[in-house]
Order: sequence, then C-alpha cells, then structure tokens
Amino acid sequence: MKNTHLIRITLMVAMLVSVFGVGTPAQAMDALPAQIIIRSTTFWDAIFSGTVNDTRYERWSLQIDEATDFSVTVTTQTGDLTPAIYLLDASENEIAHVTGSLSQAVLSTNQSAGNYFIQVQPVSGGGTYNMEIRQTEPVLDPNVTVVLNPASVLVGETAAATVFLNNIPEGGYTSAEFTCTYDPALISIGNIAESGLFGSDSVVAINGPAEGSFILAVAGSNGQKAAADGAVFTFSATALQAGEATIICQARVSTGGALTTLESATITLTIAAPDGTLTGTVLASKPVTVTLYNEDTTVAGTTTVDENGNFSLSAPAGSYTVIASAPGFLKAQGTPTLTGGATTTLQSVSLIAGDIDGNDVIDQFDALTIGMNYNLAEPSAADLNNDGTINVLDLEILAANYRQSGALDWQ
Repeated sequence: MKNTHLIRITLMVAMLVSVFGVGTPAQAMDALPAQIIIRSTTFWDAIFSGTVNDTRYERWSLQIDEATDFSVTVTTQTGDLTPAIYLLDASENEIAHVTGSLSQAVLSTNQSAGNYFIQVQPVSGGGTYNMEIRQTEPVLDPNVTVVLNPASVLVGETAAATVFLNNIPEGGYTSAEFTCTYDPALISIGNIAESGLFGSDSVVAINGPAEGSFILAVAGSNGQKAAADGAVFTFSATALQAGEATIICQARVSTGGALTTLESATITLTIAAPDGTLTGTVLASKPVTVTLYNEDTTVAGTTTVDENGNFSLSAPAGSYTVIASAPGFLKAQGTPTLTGGATTTLQSVSLIAGDIDGNDVIDQFDALTIGMNYNLAEPSAADLNNDGTINVLDLEILAANYRQSGALDWQ
C-alpha cells in the first residue's frame, strides 16, 4: 500500500513540472519576438495545457523511439487565441507548421526516431489552450494528391502540376477519370499530358480545359493496368492575376467495370503581383541616399545613387513617398505610384546646397557652422563642394541659395 501511495505522489510531481514548465530566453528561430517557455511531454494520447500570447510562446519537448505517425491538436480554452503549431527538430529547425483557423490548429505528420519540439504560438490574440498528442494509423486508403512546382509564382509565371494516384490496391486499376476545377480568372491551364502510369500505349481522352474545369480519362490498353503508385498526368498553370488559386481534382477509378470515387485533392497556387520599379537621377556633390516610404511611413526600400546620380528601387505596386537626401543639402520629395511589372521614372533633380544643420532652411545658422569650422574638414555637411576644406568657397555656394527652404517638389 505504501508503494502505491509513493507511485501516485511521484506521478503528481511529474505532471506539475510538465504543466508549469521552465522559462528560458528566446532561442534561435528567426529571432522570435517572445519569450519561449520550455515544457515537457511525457506520454502519448494525453492532453496538456498551456498559455500563449504575443510575448510568450511555449515549446514542448517530444521524444520518439521509432518512426511514428501522430497528430497534434491545439484548441483554445479561454481568450481570443488563434493558434499555430510548429514542429522543430532537435536543433530547433522548422520541419513543418500549420496555421489554425479560429480556435483550433491540427498538425498531422510522420517522423523518424529522435528528439523534437512542438512550439505553440499565436497567429493572433492570446489565451489558454489544450494540446492533444495522439499516435495515428498511417493513411492506407487509395487517394489522389496534386503537387505544384513551384507553389508560389508571380503574375505571368507558370507552375508545373503533377497528379498522383497513391495506395493503389493489389490488382491495380484498369482506368481512371480525373475532373479538375480552378478559377479561370486567376490561372489558365494547358499542356495536359498523361504520364504512363497505365502502361505503354494507354488510351487517353481529354475534355477541356474550358470555363474553369477539364477532364482527363485514361485506360490501360491490352490488359495493362496502373499497378503501382505514381504520377498519372501533368499540366501547367499560368498565373493571370494576384490571388490564391485553388485547384481541386476529383478522381474516379475502376478495377474493371465499375467506378469508385476517391476523396478529392486540393492544392493552392499562391500568385503575387510583380514588383514595380522606381528609377531616376539625383545630382549633388555629396553621396545621395534615396529612401522609399510606405503610406504608414515605414521604409519600403533605400539605396544610394551611382556615380552618375542614377538609382533604381523595387517595391510592390502601390503609392509611396520618396525622399532624396545628402549631407548639407535640402531634400527632394515626391509621391510616386508604382505599377506591378512596370517602371516609373522620376524627373532628374539637383539638390540645393546649404542646409548644413538639416532643418530644411538655408540661413545664418548654416553660415555660422562654416565660420566655426573654417579651414577644417569636419563636419562634412559644411564642406558643400566636397573638396576637403570648409572655407569661403562653401560660403559662396550657401549664399547662392540663401533663404531657400523646404523639400524640392520631385515629380
């Protein structure tokens, strides 16, 4: 009886350590902006509880003794947490991740023996959650998958798609029919070609593509069948405009004389608009920096002009503020609008020398700086002609632009 009590007490202590965890500073995973709390999982098919928010992530250690299929389910209990799950290897490198929908995220995976981490963090919000880790049986039912290469393209680019039949049963399939649908406003489909899974000289019929769908039907000739898993056919998807293009392929297969419907396969092609390009020429006797600002005043890009004053910056399509600046000169400022895949060129502009103190006015205070540093080389902003000496020649340049103020209008 005493031994039974001792075992119960030991288990309770182990569970308390697992629940409350140990706090450590954030470790290398792309400089995460939150403290990472190290937790411990001790057994399969159990539920663990935790708390995460924008300043606190939780990382659970997991040891696997042999290759295992398992799922991790994180469900919000309190708060407005939308969770994300990251699976990391022993070196804290990401293996896989899923982003939750509303209050739940589910990650299913197969991993070999080794040490791993499961990191729970918010997509948004924060709160408490339950995490359930369960071993799962591998999926053995026949199924269809679609693979895109690449999975993300720019407008005008093309991805190659391959459609696979998996877990083909013993005896094989004599024929298969695939109906694939897509959004014709986002992508166009072409180059549909059978891949030989149903043997040499298979019989193929293709309908479409038209109005967002196409059909490929294939049957093995002269008794040939699809006897092993593999690629059935390929096609190309060309991006027409930015967005998320979902492709759904539904398969019906036959072992001879009757069709069986398999679960449809869905894949998404991410399409981004190409960046726009801003070019122009800015002249000054000092190095000129050109900075592009987003509408929220964050920096979208920055560069230094070349020896001829030319520059080029790329950014997503949109409206921006651009500022050209050089030490000792009034700025130039414009508000260009960039179009994806196109180049916007600003007029050439010469910066006005004399604003040594950088307050957007050329005045006596700038002249005072020249006087205080006469025949010196510093501050460099006062050396307006960039000859290495602050003297009357710099004062002469300042006088030519005396009383000018504000940024130049740059169109």
